Amino acid sequence: MNDLRFAFRQLFKSPGYTLIAVITLALGIGLNTSMFSLMNLLILRPLPYPEKDQLVRVFRTTPQNPRNDHSAPSFIDLRRESADFVRLAAYRQWGYTLTQPGRTPVNLSSLRVSADFFDVLGVQPAYGRTFTPEEDQPGNQVIILSHAAWMAHFGGDPGVVGRTFTIDGLSTTLIGVLPENFSNLMLWGPGDAFRPFGLSEQEKANRDDVGVQIIGRRNPDVTPEQLNARLATIYTNLADTRPRDQSEDGINAISLQGSTIPPGTGISTIMLLCLAGFVLLIVCGNLANLQLARAVSRGREFAVRAALGASRAHLLKPLLTESVLLALTGGVLGILVTVWGNEWISKRLSENLPVNFDLSIDWRVLAFAVGLSLLTGLVFGLAPALLSSRVNVGEALKSGGRSATGDRSQHFMRNALIVLQFAAALILLSSAGFFLRGMKLLLTRDPGWTPAGVTHGIISPPAARYTTPAQTLGLYSSLEERLRALPGVENVAIGWMAPIYLFPTTRTFVVEGREPPPPGKEPVALVNAISPSYLDTLRIPQLAGRPFSNSDHHEASRVVMINESMAKALFPGENAVGRRLSSGEGATRVTAEIVGVFRDVGMAGNPSPTATPYQVFLPLAQEPWNYVAVMIRSSQPMTEPLRQAVQALDPNIPVQMLNTADELAKTGIRGMELITKIFFAFSLLGLFLAALGLYGVIMRLVMQRTAEIGVRMALGAQWRDILTLIMGMGFKLALIGAGLGFLGSALMSFGLSALFSGEAGIDLVVLPLTTLLLIIVALVACYLPARRATKIDPITALRAE
Repeated sequence: MNDLRFAFRQLFKSPGYTLIAVITLALGIGLNTSMFSLMNLLILRPLPYPEKDQLVRVFRTTPQNPRNDHSAPSFIDLRRESADFVRLAAYRQWGYTLTQPGRTPVNLSSLRVSADFFDVLGVQPAYGRTFTPEEDQPGNQVIILSHAAWMAHFGGDPGVVGRTFTIDGLSTTLIGVLPENFSNLMLWGPGDAFRPFGLSEQEKANRDDVGVQIIGRRNPDVTPEQLNARLATIYTNLADTRPRDQSEDGINAISLQGSTIPPGTGISTIMLLCLAGFVLLIVCGNLANLQLARAVSRGREFAVRAALGASRAHLLKPLLTESVLLALTGGVLGILVTVWGNEWISKRLSENLPVNFDLSIDWRVLAFAVGLSLLTGLVFGLAPALLSSRVNVGEALKSGGRSATGDRSQHFMRNALIVLQFAAALILLSSAGFFLRGMKLLLTRDPGWTPAGVTHGIISPPAARYTTPAQTLGLYSSLEERLRALPGVENVAIGWMAPIYLFPTTRTFVVEGREPPPPGKEPVALVNAISPSYLDTLRIPQLAGRPFSNSDHHEASRVVMINESMAKALFPGENAVGRRLSSGEGATRVTAEIVGVFRDVGMAGNPSPTATPYQVFLPLAQEPWNYVAVMIRSSQPMTEPLRQAVQALDPNIPVQMLNTADELAKTGIRGMELITKIFFAFSLLGLFLAALGLYGVIMRLVMQRTAEIGVRMALGAQWRDILTLIMGMGFKLALIGAGLGFLGSALMSFGLSALFSGEAGIDLVVLPLTTLLLIIVALVACYLPARRATKIDPITALRAE
């Protein structure tokens, strides 16, 4: 307690030092805690389900992707053959339209789930009940809502449970509302509603349709390794039941918790936390130097206490107490910085998304903040305290405390801290530069089409009312005609998807007339079905052949178009037009003629490389879906006219993702833009703190060596000699730090360049420029105190000494 009171008195005697220390600690600890909050949300926060360690998600693995979905028959096979699960359930992303009298129809981002889905998770609804096995049949009109959807559409009224509403044009009974903590964006997406899977006979037989995801609760006495070994055996035994292109696929069950982490997310989050750690490292370096300077100035005090019998431990305790007290105070204020930072990040992440990212502060975040504060106090306080406690009593008392500059070990530590700070600052600065340059390349790259001037919307005609391809295509045709008649519209197209985020599905293809490749080695292509005007509307260059036309209808011969990469790979030195590709097996086998080759199309809003470079377009008329993107090229945005045109044709169809293609693309890369802004903020803060630390050290050195400088000037040294002397001391340290930081930055460049370009390498533009900037800042930080040194009056300096 005496040490604590003494520490308070010492800190109050130096209010300037105390204020600077607390503010910089609050920034460093707050930023690190905010980054930990992001990691907590994406990686650490446990799922809110009982006995969650037994929950697994089962993936189909291929050489291209270790996380693939299954076909419905594969799920049925696994549930029948495996005895290692307490329960095994399946679900599939789906969409439904909720229509209420007097309200605009809304789309519910939904899941079709097997009857035991909620039993696998161990979840009971907050209101109502879950599905029964009898309801898991085609045609059962029951639905369960998420807590968020219940609040948004029914105001949280418990009385709506048991009532009927119109879903996709059919009367449907709301039988339950899920608990608020059930939702998980990484698992279920927005997950507004849940309907029984109700597999039709066609779905039970279709092994080419791989859109089913599987979760299970393993038996407690089965280890994950045993489970995967047995699943692999079952899957191998069932290979003959799968299509030829899936016969060599594998299977892998991972924890449900682990499956919530998208590939690359953990690395990106840890990298952010590490870079925030560099900021805190620079903060610690500054404070350690300040503590060391204060300890040196108190050298005579320590010598007197040692002469009176104080042990080394007694000399250490007050210094460490001061450091920990400062760190804990900074940690408390750092929580406020964390709250502000989390609100800012949450707002940026949630923009234009149907969900809110919850970066709330829970016990893990608080524990991290407290632990980090204590560790920080020890890190920046321990080394100066140890060095100061090794006091030479005789030398300290003889010096009388005049011109104390510290011994050799203290000089070495001071210099080492400056080197470390500048190395960390360069790594921060170069990382921000890599991201800024990568984002610029990403935003200015040519995706192979022109998003500017395109308005986009998605419509989903209810399958219950649009039961035949002719009805669905009739709606699409009428919509195109209505939109083309609007003023300012240049062209209109409809397709499964626009090339903004990803084409909706992949298929394997083989060239007719050639020996088929080994099973599992067939070329895989992204597939999209398009209307005849798709290429012209999006301005995708056609390189060979012809575009689709109205004659390519569902009764005509099957045709396809392929992209340039696929044409070069499958038909090197040949004309691909007129050749034939086949896909599927048995009753689902389709053979089509290649009628055109188009330029490779990039995803404007998805920076990640696709699983395959090959792309295949089909005529929408030959494979219509009840879920399509509508694209309008016009002189001005057409969001409201598109909504009105759809409503005029069918008032029960909502328009989703209604925006310009440019804005949707920006939404897709918003996460990377956020990381870039965070990197930039970290780098500026780190650079400022490192420069401040160097300035402080050189300024204090000038003050401590005033007499020496006075003697030099009295003996004839010119102002430029003093300037060179003082600047040289600081600049040498900055250069050493920049050299070490250059090596660390080169390693960062490898990782970050691969993230943006797909190829690892050293960025020969950003790295030299950021190094030059750091050196310029170091020169400025050294020049200011050096300039002051040249103004010293020798007579005044010697008289004071």
